[in-house]
Amino acid sequence: MHFHGPIVRPQTDVDSLFIEVTAGCSHNTCTFCNFYEDTPFWIAPLEQIEADLQEAKRYQPYVKNIWASGGDPFVLSADKQIAVWDLMRRYYPDARITTYATINDIKHKTVDDIKRIKEHGLDEVMIGIESGDDDVLKAVNKGYTAADILTECHKLDAAGMTYRMIYLGGLAGKGKLIESAKKSAAIFNQIHPYYMMYTNVAILPGTKLYEQTKAGEFVEATERERIEEVRELVADLTIPITINTMTSTSSVTFVTTLPEERDVTLQRLDAILAEFSEQDERVLQARRHSMRYV
Repeated sequence: MHFHGPIVRPQTDVDSLFIEVTAGCSHNTCTFCNFYEDTPFWIAPLEQIEADLQEAKRYQPYVKNIWASGGDPFVLSADKQIAVWDLMRRYYPDARITTYATINDIKHKTVDDIKRIKEHGLDEVMIGIESGDDDVLKAVNKGYTAADILTECHKLDAAGMTYRMIYLGGLAGKGKLIESAKKSAAIFNQIHPYYMMYTNVAILPGTKLYEQTKAGEFVEATERERIEEVRELVADLTIPITINTMTSTSSVTFVTTLPEERDVTLQRLDAILAEFSEQDERVLQARRHSMRYV
């Protein structure tokens, strides 16, 4: 099997067959990220993809899920993607195929492009949306706006492409998380992700955000504020969605389905906040500050 960079995938996709389609990230300038710091963006040739599929088929004749590996394989043109998905379907006709996409990747596709991509085998995309707050999106250099999120996700909806999303808590900084969550919920309530991986920013060495924090340009939120942020999002989201916070950087971990479990989740979070102590704050902060990668 060939891999020219790290395999970065959601926790929910750990049981997938990993097939490299790209390496690195086509954007790779988000201020908080060091996933691909040593990995230039690269596109795997079809010959490599087929060789990996042939090798996998010998050892795993049947797989339920394939993760098309890379920072954002959806950046490829519709025609290039179709060649990849057709190849995967030839070897694993019944597997569910998923990959990463960015909002900017979708910008370069029409609704018809996305329909064709889906028809040829890509079942779903996971989008690192991170936030629906324009101030946050600009500050961390995501390269798109909240309005872009609406436009591009509506294209996915129109094409019938299912999608999950990632929310990165803590990005607004100290004193701003609740308001940022309100703005984000207002955007997310207008789109249709069925699943949210909710994680939390850690200030990682080597990132621009690390340097901004050292210079006093960014002030990190407390752990308590981070719990208040996810509580606000749970309270404000009106779309049907599952929220999963089971990540290494989360201040509180749970999986909940909205709207059915909203009340019980809010009660649990309120209970945690009521008992949250200075010791809890110190322990969680120390764990977060010890992180070098996530």
